[in-house]
Amino acid sequence: MRALLERAVVKGAAAGGAALLAITLSAGAADAKTPRDYFLNPPPDGTDILLDAYTIGGQLSLENRAHLEEGMSMLYSRASAIYSYPFKEGTLNLDLRVFLFTLGASVGIRDVHRDHTLIPGEDFDGDGSPDSAADNTRDARNTRESEGLHGSQTFPFWEGRFRLTVPLDSFFLMQTVTVRGEDRNDNSFDWFHAFPHDGGVLVRSDTTLFFRHRDFGAIGPALRYIDAPKEGGRAGRINYGISYGTRPGLSKTDLFLVQTLFQFGEEEFGLHGYNIPWYLLAVYRTAFAL
Repeated sequence: MRALLERAVVKGAAAGGAALLAITLSAGAADAKTPRDYFLNPPPDGTDILLDAYTIGGQLSLENRAHLEEGMSMLYSRASAIYSYPFKEGTLNLDLRVFLFTLGASVGIRDVHRDHTLIPGEDFDGDGSPDSAADNTRDARNTRESEGLHGSQTFPFWEGRFRLTVPLDSFFLMQTVTVRGEDRNDNSFDWFHAFPHDGGVLVRSDTTLFFRHRDFGAIGPALRYIDAPKEGGRAGRINYGISYGTRPGLSKTDLFLVQTLFQFGEEEFGLHGYNIPWYLLAVYRTAFAL
């Protein structure tokens, strides 16, 4: 019963995202002066408590933003804690924005309490036969979830990132390159990127071209390329999908964000509860100024 309930939670995440979208489309504007695409603009200085509810968990953050040169540069510092269905995480983050460019760095620790690490030659999916490195698939992970075979691991990580934003009247281009190091188990499932890989340094490029409107928010195609350590070497993959963000209007500066990514024809990729090669992130954020 417990395993069925836990699996239902993961499968219900899509329904949760749909419910949040319904709220977005039906809620009246709390403040008509705040455009629904405000989140693409540089934020004001100040200190906020940020509360995020997302498809399979929640995040609490304390963020400070300080002008270095008003209108041109800003320093962001943030401490965050996540508790979700598969893992817990704590991070310290620092970002420096200068005009259209942002440099950032993070350090943190993640405790994965639903870990899927495949050791070649051992039984991964509980069928009594040895498995190869290629058997860390969505179906195999679903079997492990339903039979309670998942393990656990805890590891530190670090991250560096560079972002370029280009406002183009009704469009907004965002390009982010991230270098991330994780001391994770080899061939373990990465819940954040939705595929298994080895420990070491991962390089990720995210590109989104938003169409924006103050009465709607922003929506556009998303393209992700990841190069990750895999089976003693490196392996690249391309994900593609759509990103959408808006201010629902339940408060003056709330935010609803959805990102969907696909990699069709790939049995390893995807949050396995959905049974398709799909990554879904739906987030509702509200901020409290200090």
